[in-house]
Amino acid sequence: MCTLTYIPTETGFVFTSNRDEQSIRAQAAPPEAYDIGGQAVWYPKDGLAGGTWIASSVKRQLCLLNGAFDRHERHPPYRKSRGLVLLDSFRYKNLYDFFHHYLLGEIEPFTLVEVSDEETPCLAELRWDGANKSYREFDSSKGYIWSSATLYTKEQREKREAWFLAFHKNNPHPTQNEILDFHRFSGEGNKRYDLVMEVGNSLQTLSITSIERSEKERSMRYLDLLNDSEYVLREEK
Repeated sequence: MCTLTYIPTETGFVFTSNRDEQSIRAQAAPPEAYDIGGQAVWYPKDGLAGGTWIASSVKRQLCLLNGAFDRHERHPPYRKSRGLVLLDSFRYKNLYDFFHHYLLGEIEPFTLVEVSDEETPCLAELRWDGANKSYREFDSSKGYIWSSATLYTKEQREKREAWFLAFHKNNPHPTQNEILDFHRFSGEGNKRYDLVMEVGNSLQTLSITSIERSEKERSMRYLDLLNDSEYVLREEK
């Protein structure tokens, strides 16, 4: 929900998210397959609102981060949880179609990133700041990192990007395990903005979810950091 990386591999890509959330929030359920509009979608389910922050179907992967470009003032109540908005997006052909047709009024600001599993993956981003939405596509042959604008300052996001670029330069074709290590251990010893973060006694990184797509299979690995457990979904193409 709050840190996301996309890294192309020799046979596909890896899409990995750290969820930073209140530890007192109702515990999320490990990923399962759910039916959305006749398609099987894998995702861990939020224990409070029933939505999710990351999900995968046969052709699409989506991850939502809180906030758009900068920190915003909250003005609840909101019409719908952002995690449910992510699931709604699977009822559209792609993120571009969702961008043009979905009504976002009274939804809290967010960033939604999609990578589609085409012959050449399409990597795109939708940002909603509470009043305006913007759409952007990226070069899917390169790696990227996103950090939540609500939790991290511009300077902290830039530091995280520097860590990511250094990692990717030293590991141009990393394995999923190497990427998970980056998500678990990167930083400089400051829990406020290391990739596995903790602020006070409540806000912290609760889990890491990593989706790997290759020519032969799709998999989702879910690391529950609070309970020190791992769950895996896998299917062959």
